[in-house]
Amino acid sequence: MVVLIVRYGEVSIKGLSTRSRMEKLLMRNIVVGLRSMGIETRVRRGQGRLFVEIPGDKIRESIDLISRVFGVKSVSPAKVYGFGNLNDLVSMAVKEWSELVRGRTFAVRVKRVGNHPFTSIDVARVVGAALKPFSAGVDLERPGVELFMEIRGNNAYLFTEVVKGPGGLPLGSEGRLLALISGGFDSPVAAWFMMKRGAYVDALFCSLAYPVDVINFLRVSNALFSKWSIGYDPRLFILDCSQLVNEFRERANPHMWSVLFKRVLYEVGARVAKSVNALGLVTGESLGQVSSQTLHNLMAIEYGIDMPIYRPLIGLDKDEIMYYARLIGTYEESMRTEEFCALFSEKPRTRVSIEELNNETNKLRPSLIDDILSTMITLRTSAIGKVLDTLMQEVNDVDISEVPRNAVIIDLRSKAEYEAWHFPGAINASPEDLPKIVEHMGRDKTYVLYCKKGLSSRWGALELRRLGVKAFSISIERLRRDEDIKRAQ
Repeated sequence: MVVLIVRYGEVSIKGLSTRSRMEKLLMRNIVVGLRSMGIETRVRRGQGRLFVEIPGDKIRESIDLISRVFGVKSVSPAKVYGFGNLNDLVSMAVKEWSELVRGRTFAVRVKRVGNHPFTSIDVARVVGAALKPFSAGVDLERPGVELFMEIRGNNAYLFTEVVKGPGGLPLGSEGRLLALISGGFDSPVAAWFMMKRGAYVDALFCSLAYPVDVINFLRVSNALFSKWSIGYDPRLFILDCSQLVNEFRERANPHMWSVLFKRVLYEVGARVAKSVNALGLVTGESLGQVSSQTLHNLMAIEYGIDMPIYRPLIGLDKDEIMYYARLIGTYEESMRTEEFCALFSEKPRTRVSIEELNNETNKLRPSLIDDILSTMITLRTSAIGKVLDTLMQEVNDVDISEVPRNAVIIDLRSKAEYEAWHFPGAINASPEDLPKIVEHMGRDKTYVLYCKKGLSSRWGALELRRLGVKAFSISIERLRRDEDIKRAQ
């Protein structure tokens, strides 16, 4: 067996009962995580440390997992030796490290817990002197290799590697929250920050373009939770919110759709959160980043929501959020996501008052929230793989690599993007216009759709298929490449 030394930061400064509770929770999360990988382990507590015993052939996998457990400050694989005196410490250090320091500068770092007839400085001095003949010399400032020794009672732990953990508090130590997560960059990072502070986090997604946007949400959620929610299998709540498109278009001021959508989402989220005993909502809003995130609009949106709204990214700019998305591993999946723009306002208002937004909310049918909640499905993160496979089979069937002969090509991007470049002969339209176009041009034709990243075109093709129309989606990159080839010829 190998021993991994696990260090924790904040937990160690808590009061006695709180510290004991959090240490036990941290131990539990580590054990649950390792056992989920088939690694049997035993964890024991020491002063300011956890000592995790693992099989010798599972070192790297175990370190990788433990370094992602919230509450862990760092982890080190160590060799353990019993000793009787200072000479024993010197002998074991020479045995372990004499070859490692050969031709390199080094530094010895010693920590000690317990009663001993020597100090940490004494140990560092005599071990350094014994290793110096094998090395290129001692360099305490910029050593070629650092040698660590932790002395606890009659045992010495020798190691050379310190792998950084996320820090924070053990997952589950601060109750439960519900995160409003999209497939974009911001909301997964916000959820990660609240997990880091010890909260169990479940996720809610409002689907406007099923199943394509659900696939994006599941991919991002899987990247976030499967990596970081060690010790808890988060619940994912997925709602069909497509009815909001017609509801808003028929009843609401188009310049206020963005803030109205957020208000509805908050109300739905608050209802779901209460049903699962969550203590608040988490959002990825950053002050001033988009029109719905101005101070005025945020105040109007959350008015009347009788639940705390946590916004851990409120003071971060986009570059900082992107940095954390890369750090936690959600960046690549978020990059694949295209936001469905059916409810984005044209010329959006940035200073909507509470009264104005309340008036817009009152225009919506009274049963709207209940109707949306009635569509909710729930799954655990551990089930994402199977669900994704099913959805991907449906979506992949609409993708094609070349345009069929005599097909009607429809560009679903904005007018400005269409005018900057479009495939020759393509019609510019919005997703909601597709049924009208088909009725006008005929159901007997083949329709090929494209957009910026594929969300709108895939969703549109699936919607047309549900109407009995032959429809496909093609990537804009493929169309650009085909046009370039034709020009070159």
